[in-house]
Amino acid sequence: MAARITIEDEDRGTWTLLDDATGASPARALVVLAGAGFDPARLRAEAARAGAVVAADAGAALCLEAGLDRDAVVGDLDSLDEGTRARLDPTRLARTTDPETNDLEKALAWIAAHRPDATDVVLAAGGNVDGGRMDHAIANLGPLLREPHGRLSMVDGEGRLFALRMGRALFTGLTGHRLSFLPWSLHGVGVSESGMRYPLERAHLQLGGRGVSNEITADEATVTVHEGVALVWVEA
Repeated sequence: MAARITIEDEDRGTWTLLDDATGASPARALVVLAGAGFDPARLRAEAARAGAVVAADAGAALCLEAGLDRDAVVGDLDSLDEGTRARLDPTRLARTTDPETNDLEKALAWIAAHRPDATDVVLAAGGNVDGGRMDHAIANLGPLLREPHGRLSMVDGEGRLFALRMGRALFTGLTGHRLSFLPWSLHGVGVSESGMRYPLERAHLQLGGRGVSNEITADEATVTVHEGVALVWVEA
């Protein structure tokens, strides 16, 4: 059974976040961030699903390592070393020095302006975003959390992360895979989980150990957010 993740809510409708049975989608863009730090083969697999690849500043070095062609390299470009810059097509460098946005936000703005057809954006961020800078890693969660109904997700070396509010996520063909539920609302989140080793029924969770590293135990499993905003990570 092919792995599949489907999200259903009022604003996104039915959104297929992952479907191993299908190929590239012209509506998907991949943004590669500096510090993604995972196997180049995984990065190539994500790029193969996308119609466009954009590097955020020093993410260009990771694209070069993986042998990926880039539609653009976007950011203030202060993190590009001279060796990397010399290997890049200068016509694809999109430098912007807006101090109010980080390189990820600059890349998302470039996609909105130049690839408006890319309604599904995947961020290749890894588990050590920006070489271990915790403040940068948390800031890069901002776009997911500011618009939890946007078709925006993040991929790391083992799984993918997305926001969920007043909706549900369906997981097919992922039996045995880990899943973590991370409440992001100050007063907690109402959640139900089925098809899991530790099911929940309208539980009230706050950010902490409960909800982390659950396991999908059924061919079809669901996570439903009844109130609040949460991040959901699944090994996939």
